[in-house]
This record gives sequence, C-alpha cells and structure tokens, in this order.
Amino acid sequence: MGAPLVVSLGDPAGIGPEVALRAVEGRDDCRVVGDAALIAAACQRLGIEPPRHVHSPAEVACPPELLFAGEPHAACGRAAAAAVREGARLVAEGEGAALVTAPLNKQALGLAGEPYPGHTELLAALFGGARVRMLLQGPSLRVVLVTIHEALRAVADLVDEAGIVETCQFADAFLRRQGIAAPRLAVCALNPHAGDGGRFGDEDQRVVAPAVTRACELGLDVRGPFAADTLFPQAARDDSPYHAVVAMYHDQGLIPVKLANFGQATNVTLGLPIVRTSPDHGTAFDIAGKGLADPSSFVAALRVAAELSA
Repeated sequence: MGAPLVVSLGDPAGIGPEVALRAVEGRDDCRVVGDAALIAAACQRLGIEPPRHVHSPAEVACPPELLFAGEPHAACGRAAAAAVREGARLVAEGEGAALVTAPLNKQALGLAGEPYPGHTELLAALFGGARVRMLLQGPSLRVVLVTIHEALRAVADLVDEAGIVETCQFADAFLRRQGIAAPRLAVCALNPHAGDGGRFGDEDQRVVAPAVTRACELGLDVRGPFAADTLFPQAARDDSPYHAVVAMYHDQGLIPVKLANFGQATNVTLGLPIVRTSPDHGTAFDIAGKGLADPSSFVAALRVAAELSA
C-alpha cells in the first residue's frame, strides 16, 4: 500500500467525526488525525468499526464531553485546527498522499483565537502564504471562486483584473490535470445583467471584461462576462459548452453547485503544494450525533483526493 489518505476529524461538536468515521470504515488506505479517545467514543456511540489507522498527537486532544455537543466551543476549535495542521504536515512530509478535511466551525475557530475563517485560508498561511483558490465540483458543475470568505460589501473592491486572470489560470491548470486537453471557461459577471451597460455598476466593463480578454491573450479559452442567473442553467446542462465557471464571490458560485449537486460535491483547494479536498457541507450542529449525517460527500472527497494524488 502507498501513502494513505490523511483525514482530519473536523470540529468534534459537529457532524465531522460522524461523516469522516463512516466514510473510512473498513478502509486500510486512510489515516485519521484526531483525539483517539474521542474517536473511540464516537465509533461506540455510532455503532461503527473504529478506523484502522489513527494519529493522535497531544495537540488534537479535546474534552470527551464535547463530542457531538452541537454548539461552538474554543476547545473544539483548537483541536480541529490542530488536526488540520498535523494532517497537512504528514502529507507535506510524504507520510500521506492527500489531506481530506472534515468540517470546521468558523465561530469555534474564532473562540480558539484562530485568525483564519476556514480551511482554505489556514492552509494557505501554513504553506507560506500560498496563492490559493477554492473549487467546488459535482457531477454537473465545477466552479472556481475569485474571492472566498469575504463580506459582500467588500467584494467589488477585491475583484480585480489580475485576480480574475489568475483564477482562470488556476482553473485551466486543474482541468488539464483532470485530463481535459482544451478547457473552456465561462466567467460570471459581478453585477446583475452583467451591469446592463453600466446601469448596475461599471465593474463588468471596467474590470471583468478586460480580464477575460487578457486570459484569452495568454492562450486560455475563456468567455464572458455572463450574467450569473442565465449562465449557471447553461453550465449545468449535460451538453454545456463549458468545463468550469469562474465566479466572483462565495455565494454566487456555491449556491448553484450545492443546489444541483449537494451531497455529491467536493471542495478542492487549488494552489497548495499538497492535495486537499473536503465535503460540500459544514458542521451541521443541529443534527450532530443523531445518526442523521450523510457521509456521501465525504466519500466523494476521499475519491477525488485519491484521484488527484495518484
């Protein structure tokens, strides 16, 4: 057997332990990073076989009473972030093939004093400020984001020509690694109706359209900007002319993917020196420990991680 897939347990108070442990049950190619006592307790409570390989350094310890607690706690945020860092270290040092992360809770991270709003930013900082992008892909849609976890009021100022071009380059490179010889990308407009000739803002004419032109000059097949509300129905069709959509901000891109493919989609961080994937959902505190969490998206994340690291 080659290097295993490394799985971080996620926030112990949420559904992360349930979906991760159900997904790796019976598999010999996965190594779970998390509190060993917590993992044993979760398996006993869920009635599943314990993972065959567990890595439990002191930093990932978490009070057992917080398992499936269903609310944010600083101790859970610390344990979850420590598991991500340790999992990334294992993969970077060749002791794992790829990192698959169970969900973090952003409020718990804040309570723990973590300055990062999520996995993507934490991992980018861990690898020296790597330039990264978030991709979510499902059976019918792939979307790459120009901005990630940003307040909507800040997005217009953060979207610039260089960032859009770089996002197109990330998407093109990823698709080529996936075996697509000539990727075709569609770029969302920032504003409704692509700005409607400047009536709803000038960013699409002033920033997005020049970025599309520049990406084409660099040899990429990029079209747009297109109004997002009409682009996504076209992009999600089986006969879509596009292999991926470049979206300007988080909800613009992720709502369509999750609407079309929720439970089957996988998050991939582009730009890291390691492969990292995750499921398409959060900690779901409301159903934590109730046996209701569906591990399908985590299974998909394991599959994609194995494919990308092969």
